[in-house]
Amino acid sequence: MKYPVLIQKVAAWKVAVCLMLLANQATAFSLLGPPAPWMLSSNNVIEPGDIGGPMEIGSGYRWNVPVVTYGFDQSFLDYFGSNGVAAVESAIKIINDLPPASQLNLADYPDDTTHFDYTATGLSDLKSKTLALLLEQLGLADSVRFSFVLKQWSAVFDPASSGSYSYQYEWPDWVFPDYIGTFNFDPVTLAPSYYVNETLYTAELISENAQNYVYAMAVDPLADSYNTVVSYDLPACGFYDGLTYDDVGGLAYLFSTNTVNFETLLPGVSGFGTNANAWVNGAWRPGIDKITFALHATDPSSGAFVRMTNHYADVYLTNGNLVRQQLQRVVCQPDFLFSVTDLFDGTFTSSSEEFVRTGTTNWINNSRLNGNLGGEGPGVIVPPVRITLAKTGRKIGSNDYYGSDSINAGLYFDPNSGMSGSFEGSSNPPVVYPVARTGTNQMITRMWLTVGNTPSQNQQCFTWAFTANYGAVFAFQSSTNLANWVPLFLATNDGSITTFYAYQFVSAQRFYRMIPQ
Repeated sequence: MKYPVLIQKVAAWKVAVCLMLLANQATAFSLLGPPAPWMLSSNNVIEPGDIGGPMEIGSGYRWNVPVVTYGFDQSFLDYFGSNGVAAVESAIKIINDLPPASQLNLADYPDDTTHFDYTATGLSDLKSKTLALLLEQLGLADSVRFSFVLKQWSAVFDPASSGSYSYQYEWPDWVFPDYIGTFNFDPVTLAPSYYVNETLYTAELISENAQNYVYAMAVDPLADSYNTVVSYDLPACGFYDGLTYDDVGGLAYLFSTNTVNFETLLPGVSGFGTNANAWVNGAWRPGIDKITFALHATDPSSGAFVRMTNHYADVYLTNGNLVRQQLQRVVCQPDFLFSVTDLFDGTFTSSSEEFVRTGTTNWINNSRLNGNLGGEGPGVIVPPVRITLAKTGRKIGSNDYYGSDSINAGLYFDPNSGMSGSFEGSSNPPVVYPVARTGTNQMITRMWLTVGNTPSQNQQCFTWAFTANYGAVFAFQSSTNLANWVPLFLATNDGSITTFYAYQFVSAQRFYRMIPQ
């Protein structure tokens, strides 16, 4: 059973007593929805890579069909192969194995599901990444991050003007809820909460580089803290083996038959059987209780996705009574499609992107129909969802600190860093992606060249792209005079993308090339 925890900090924290202004529970989930106008990047509510923002309780977005389909395009199959398919399906199985919301016992789920496989140094686990992305597309958001949200700015408590950080215990009462809000909710009471999986959080208000934001941190910096899976707060070689108490609590709330919203049906849904010619679209509907992912069928000869029809019983309320109607949903493409591409967009930060995914802008906001005029929700999640994983590869660096002719002496390798893998902490060795293939493809090696001591101003990207057989080996070499070439590393065409970071601080000039071996 979950119990509230009382913590008192002194000294540097002065008196931070529990922070229980609005809550007395030790758990919380956050909800995701389309960004609202007040969710500004200048207040760091919406950050680069976000697909939505935090929702109030009662304004969440959810699926209102019991079965959604998933599939893989050819790019995914080429890059990840059958092992990658198995990794994604193992994440899907964790969600499919959940009991209906009406039968869930939250006490069956732990505060932490993070584990480590130290044989998988540098690798990010494909199953864990997929599990977090699926939870996001089911309507959940990062619990720790949204335990404190800066809704608007006020110079009255501007830490920049006072020259110090502003901690929560220093904030005046009027800060809540107009300036800073809490978007975490206890799964049982649905009250706002500063806890995530038994860890109590506080915050500091920071003004930096024309940006204002609140930064959440554990009240006890020495205590174990357990983030939610949807937060995807995993170091390399870490993996999840299931969902946490708070992840499951959020899903239980969204799909609960006690959570009743006015909702319309998804496109492609129509009547079936006795309701073939007459069915109710917009209505007050309880949660669907359980959602199940089903593999989208493909044509055995062409591999193309085929038309699928799912029949289900829809439940809605009229005059205080539950009414059932028979519906069918026709889908021609997967609701969730997994693919792979090179996510490089010409910027330095894009070299480390792990994934992109469909945003929330097409989610349907039913606030008006629910009597919440001008509100941010509740609403319905609308497919299709595309989850695109990045082509990754080895990361190699060098510098010429040792002299103008010694850039190879400063060469360093970061084995598997940023690469995807599958591992489980067992005696089985990690699977490292991409999978081996035969035939030809375009081999890519990307070099980021930094000249001098001002990287942001003197940083350029150069790309070598060759059409070559899988397994072909190329030598990457450097020279200061175009006559004497020094080998730096070998790159093998395995379908991945090698990224080379060259820091040229001393050399007046340097040349680079790749040649086949």
